[in-house]
Amino acid sequence: MRLTPFGEGTVTDSEILDGIVAVARRHLSLERPIDLETRLVDDLELDSIQLMTLAVEVENRFQVCLDPETDASIATIRDLVDAVRGRLAG
Repeated sequence: MRLTPFGEGTVTDSEILDGIVAVARRHLSLERPIDLETRLVDDLELDSIQLMTLAVEVENRFQVCLDPETDASIATIRDLVDAVRGRLAG
């Protein structure tokens, strides 16, 4: 799926996933495998501060502002990719 970009060109779900993984590795020092089905709390064992850090850094990376109502329902990496895609699409 191709989207209207936040910068130039277009961005795919795969590129969003890669960006989220890069954020998780850089800002949370996560080295374990991360894919679309990875659960933020159960698999990555993120606490509330780490979840907030991930959300803020993903917003910075993609130049979007995630919806606080949507944030509460984000449980997996797929949910986060979908939320970012939704914000990028307008």
